[in-house]
Formats: sequence, structure tokens, C-alpha cells
Amino acid sequence: MSGPDTIHASAPTTARRVLAVLATAAALAACGGDSGAATGGAAAGPAASATVRIDLAPNPIWEWIEGSGGLSRWSQLHDIRAEVTNSFDQFAAFGSGHADIVVTNALEVGSFVQDSDREPLIVGKLTTDRSILAVSRSTRTVDTLEDLVDRRIAVENSLGSELLWGVIAEALYGLEFEDGGSDFDLVLVDPASVADLVLRGDVDGCICLPDYSAPYLADGRLVPLYGGRSAAEIYAQEVLEDTDPDALPMQLVFIVDKDWLEANLVIVEHVFELWETGLRQWAAGRGQIVSDFRHLFSAQTVEEIDWMTRHLNDHDWMAPSVYLKESDVGNFAEVQFRVKRAGLIPADAVEPGMRVLQFHSHDEDEHEEEHGEHEEEQGEEEEEHGEDGEATGMGERAA
Repeated sequence: MSGPDTIHASAPTTARRVLAVLATAAALAACGGDSGAATGGAAAGPAASATVRIDLAPNPIWEWIEGSGGLSRWSQLHDIRAEVTNSFDQFAAFGSGHADIVVTNALEVGSFVQDSDREPLIVGKLTTDRSILAVSRSTRTVDTLEDLVDRRIAVENSLGSELLWGVIAEALYGLEFEDGGSDFDLVLVDPASVADLVLRGDVDGCICLPDYSAPYLADGRLVPLYGGRSAAEIYAQEVLEDTDPDALPMQLVFIVDKDWLEANLVIVEHVFELWETGLRQWAAGRGQIVSDFRHLFSAQTVEEIDWMTRHLNDHDWMAPSVYLKESDVGNFAEVQFRVKRAGLIPADAVEPGMRVLQFHSHDEDEHEEEHGEHEEEQGEEEEEHGEDGEATGMGERAA
């Protein structure tokens, strides 16, 4: 794997390249638009207005950013226009240069390195792997993946989640979980169809996404195994035996071309500031976001919205921050090593590079949080001292 790089974007440049407007036949995704969330403490605006093209599937964080009216404020503040589209083909969007920032599965970025003239770098994180293993409620005596040996399992037709479940199968049970493997009969389908196949009895279980299967999970027709834990949670807690949230492997990540990044660090800084405002709102009230943007969670009824909110409260898959940490680099290298060791990808497969970006605005936010925590602790100590003093005075009076 390429060695981890740390880039410090110190002072903003006074001029930035004006990016071409994305011309594509694909309609703008519902999550794209010209509104969003306000940010503060940002660098000075560029000398000329810029356009940043982001390829992003519909996402509740972006929907909130757009709907809150802050994207227009952000655009005016930084003189940047954000064009968000969903190309349905992230590789083509990145390889053709039609997108500057692409959100894609971390375990699939290696193919971008091998098959594209552009050099992708993972620079931010969006989610951990949220996929779950589920069966029909009529299925008995099935508690783990091992109980489904020789059975048909529906899997979404993207490589990322299948690879992580392959690592889990190999590490916990010594089994092969891959298309064409000897231990399971995998049926590759569109992610929206996996639950339907289980309920029709065409397969015995599925690796499904909760936000694609909420109606069936909410009414109990589909039963998640492992207590509803995601692949990321099972991997961290049972394979790594690590309960630290930082151990959860990344799934969706932000990638950029290396050369484009060097010329546009300030744009990335401002985009990440914008994303952080959405994450703060998510942490403060994800239930409201689920309710407001229920279409993104396949939830329509009150029961489905309540189920999804409870599931997210217990198994939140949104990364708490878009910014990578050094531990993310090590964790991703460990996942890549295990995927290769399990024989799920070639041992000589190219691995993508990662950049840990450190911006002054992010450092200031962290400092303010730490300062606030310190003041809170100091206040608690003063209260304790006050109580001690009051108790001492009472003792003296009693004496």
C-alpha cells in the first residue's frame, strides 16, 4: 500500500483553478443542488469563482445540507459552486475526469488505481460497512453465517461488502464466502432485490442493507442475525476483538485525483467543513433526518421510521467525522491484508494511497471541543470542591 501521507493546508492560496462544469446525461440526483449548511472560520475566498464536481449517491447528510439552506450561504462565503450528481458509475466518473470528488466503496478503489490514468487518493470517510446478514422469520436454527453453509445467499452485486463478509467467514469459521466458492451459493443481485428473494423463498438468507430493507425488517418478516450488528461491527468486535469505534472499517470514502488535490486543497478543505456541519446535525438529531428524508431509508410508515431510527441509534454507520486519522490508514491496511490472505483478491492487487489531510479550521474545531471539555471538567471539579467546603463547614458547626 502506498505510504500514508499527511498534508497540511496552511494558508489558503489566493488563486484557484476554475473547474469545468460537469456535462452529463445523468439527471441530477435528488441529493444534489444549490443549498446546504453554513460553515465558519474558513479560508479567504479564491480570486475567481470555482466549481467542484462531486459524484455522490443520494445521501441524507447531503439532503439535510441542501434542505437547510446552508449550501447557498457556503457557496457565497467561499465563492465555490458545488455540482452534485449521481453517475451510477463511479469508476467512469473518476476515470473520465468528469468528477473531482467521488464517493465510492473503499475496497473497490484499487481497481481505480489499476485501470485509470488518474491516481486516486482516499482523503475522507463517509460510512462504515452497514450490511447485515438476515433470514426469513420462518427460518429456524440459523444464528450465524456458519449455519448457512451450502445454502443460497443473496448478495448485492458490488464487491465491497462481499469482501468484508469473506474476511469474516474465513477468520471466524474457516469458510470461503465468495462468488464461485465451495461453501456458499452466492446469488449476486441489485441491492434493492436481496430482501425480496429471501421472502419469496428463492434464497435462504441475504447480505442486505438496512436502508434498502426497512419495511421487511420493521414488520419482522426479515430477521437480522448477530443481533443486527453490521459487517463492520462483527469484523471489529469478533475478528479484531476491538470494541473501539475507530476500529470499524470504512466502506464509503471520498477519493480525489492526486494532481487535482495538489492544486485544490482549499476546495477540499471547504467541502469537508460543509460535510462536518451535516454530521453534527446527524449526531444531534438523526431521528429527525430519518423522518424528513425517509425515502432514502425505504421507510414510509411511522413504524418503519421508528425501526430505522432505533437501528441507527444502536448501529450508526455514518462516520462521526469526514476527516481521516492515522488509525484509519492502519485499519484499512489491515483489512486489505486480510482480504488478500483469504484469497478474495490477488496477492499482488494494487492498493490505493491515502492522505490524512489536516486543515487549520479542523484543528481549531478540535481545540475548541477539547477546551470546552476542559472547562466542563473544571466546572465539575469546582462544584465538587464547593460541596466539600460546604460539608466541612457543616462539620465544623456541628463540632
